[in-house]
Amino acid sequence: MRQLLKASISFGLIGCLVLSPIEFVPSTDLTVQAKSASTTVTAERVTTEYTKVYASRSKKAKVILPLTFGTTVYQNATSGSWTKITYKGRTGWVPSDTLMPTLISTEYLVDRTTDLYATLSTKGKRVTTVRSWSRVVKTGEYGKWSRVRVGGKTGWLLTSYLRAPYSNNRINRTVYGSHTYGVDTQAEYDAVYKRVKAEFDAKYNSPEFGFDEYVHRVLNGERGNNDPSSPEYMALDNSFLLDAEDALTPYFNGAMSLKTYEKMYRTNNFLRYIHSKYKSTDVVGDKNLKSAYDVLFRGKNDCDSLEQVKSLVYDLAGIDNVIIGDGVTHAALLFNVDEGWMGSSYKAYDKKDVDYTNANNIYISYTQTGHKIAY
Repeated sequence: MRQLLKASISFGLIGCLVLSPIEFVPSTDLTVQAKSASTTVTAERVTTEYTKVYASRSKKAKVILPLTFGTTVYQNATSGSWTKITYKGRTGWVPSDTLMPTLISTEYLVDRTTDLYATLSTKGKRVTTVRSWSRVVKTGEYGKWSRVRVGGKTGWLLTSYLRAPYSNNRINRTVYGSHTYGVDTQAEYDAVYKRVKAEFDAKYNSPEFGFDEYVHRVLNGERGNNDPSSPEYMALDNSFLLDAEDALTPYFNGAMSLKTYEKMYRTNNFLRYIHSKYKSTDVVGDKNLKSAYDVLFRGKNDCDSLEQVKSLVYDLAGIDNVIIGDGVTHAALLFNVDEGWMGSSYKAYDKKDVDYTNANNIYISYTQTGHKIAY
């Protein structure tokens, strides 16, 4: 009972095991098959291996020129298992399975430090090292691999390492600065904001989210019996008093004023109400989960999507916040109150803490006023 009550009135962060990247879903099959003898199309393609361009649809035909791995060509037509292409003004036929679609200017983030390879293998020649959270331009995909361009160099890395950028040109209207709550479209943003704002206006100041009887009793000087050998120790009333005392630790140790603590207490109780009303299933490893919309409308969550809901609730309560993460395993929300920036320890960050946080975390959701927190 003590643990349940303690969990219900403390305001810790919601954790998770995996902060998953978002996979690109290809819309075109890599091998083009034509029912008719010839289907005319015009599209860019990239060679997936060394191949030869033949004068006709046969490997016994005259070789027009060779093409190296990763060459961009133009597809003109397909016939059976062959594709007619043009390269630097010369036209011929290549096996269709040596080509893949090319993607133009599709920007992604790389969620970990990895090498970029010249071929579709970690045993291939290393082109360069891509640092965690670098922006790359994806130009093609083949199997589990993506062809990307970064810093003027082109190579291959695993598609699972790519994440769609959180900043999105389709979100052109926000209420709280740069906070988009991880959504993909303006319609999703509007739906999320409208749902939570309506609940906030109707319920936030309700007495049910304020201090309960036991918090008031502890604030008035009453204390529970903390002696396990005492018969009184296991009494339900005593357990509630002890839990209320534990929950008030940030106030008692001077980390927060009573005014700040009361606001955080109410805000986090309201957040629990939102999670309870709009129930969602905890999912590990779903690479599409990242937004408040996933939680509130799709009924699924992981740590970063839950923290996006928390970010909106904090925004509505007037508490500036930022979601940080390592890009792989976890996401967490930091909040800014009168005492300064705080995290799960409820201890105000000093300059050293702020500098470390800014230098060692990947920002998933920016603060309302800037891209980094300030001391």
